[in-house]
Amino acid sequence: MSEYFLKLPGDSQPRAYSEYEVREFLGQGVIDSKTLTWKQGMEGWQPVAQVLPPMSPVWEETQDQEGKDQPEEQQYRLRYPLNGLAKLSILACFVLLPFMLWSSWIVFSNNVVNYEEIQTLIQQNMVHMPSFAVPLVFFLSILFIPSLLIQLIWLYRASANIQEFQVQGIRFTPFLSVLLSCMPVVGMVLNALVLQEIYKASKNPAEWMLQTPSRSLRLYLLVTTALTLCTLFPFGAEHYVTAFLLTGVLMTAASILWLVCVLQITRKQEELVSKNQNSRS
Repeated sequence: MSEYFLKLPGDSQPRAYSEYEVREFLGQGVIDSKTLTWKQGMEGWQPVAQVLPPMSPVWEETQDQEGKDQPEEQQYRLRYPLNGLAKLSILACFVLLPFMLWSSWIVFSNNVVNYEEIQTLIQQNMVHMPSFAVPLVFFLSILFIPSLLIQLIWLYRASANIQEFQVQGIRFTPFLSVLLSCMPVVGMVLNALVLQEIYKASKNPAEWMLQTPSRSLRLYLLVTTALTLCTLFPFGAEHYVTAFLLTGVLMTAASILWLVCVLQITRKQEELVSKNQNSRS
């Protein structure tokens, strides 16, 4: 077998290589067709492209088989872009949070134990409000349902993107993610668990179970758990101010952390698709 002398990048002097190795170097981009080579019987150094003989059918078949044996890289794409919805979720949060804080004040200050009374109390409080505050509360009331829907749509689509990544072993489907997040009392805690799974699968779909949630997601689970326990704790009518302040702080913290988690997941999914496209191009 003929030996071809080449000087590879980083070599101090030429070394002998087989024809197969030279073709491998060409395929890997270590050398190009203009790289000079020499073998016994040649008068001088010439470009590789002029020296190598035509490839034999056997060699071509071997190369084709090696290409087929290589596992095909997983291609990731987004079923739903999330960037626009994530920005809308920020605006939605500024609608939901004041309305929820106001509703909490009514609940605790009137020691409501039956949630059917909340609507009546809200209407009564609006009657005694200053005139400038009534339009604001009315405006927030109108935007409450659309704002909630925006957040649920984002959640559904983020979960649907995980399915598009063909992640194995996912527990929460898009519909189940939304359903659990809407459950009374424990919905916030379940929402935190759903977001953790979406985040880990967005970070590394192939090994998502080995991933750890971000610090914001872990803190979000802790805050929502504390908020759920706070709503269940019987503070009593005489401690309604303490109950409202504690609930308000936790509710505000949960809302801010939720927004941070939404932005993190949105960015992770976009980065995953972007890296995948760059590696294939």
